[in-house]
Amino acid sequence: MKTMITRSAFAFCLLLAASGMRAASEGEPKFIFPAASNIEMERAVKHQIDRFVIFPLSGDAEAMYGTVDIAYVVNTEGRVVVVSSGSENDELRNYVIRKLARIQVGANPSGLWKTSHVRFNFRPE
Repeated sequence: MKTMITRSAFAFCLLLAASGMRAASEGEPKFIFPAASNIEMERAVKHQIDRFVIFPLSGDAEAMYGTVDIAYVVNTEGRVVVVSSGSENDELRNYVIRKLARIQVGANPSGLWKTSHVRFNFRPE
């Protein structure tokens, strides 16, 4: 009796799994697991941050030292959106936000993105 219940439960699970799957035809896009695409997108964001957010060169170099804390997400268009920021140096914070606004990593159609945090330290060497 116990074996029959186990087999029935297993068969039911297989039936559910089979009914949930469907083969993608050639014209339909294949499903991409969000976790895999988010990992690639996170790498792309980090690469773009390294590319765009560099030590600011301005006339008053002393004014551009400090720390900027940023929390951001990636919207469905693939743009970085700053959700919160903090710094004692407002000019430096605005510089970082402007640079992050230039980042675009490709479409994020799922809209799934965890809030990411990054700290920028601009200090003399």
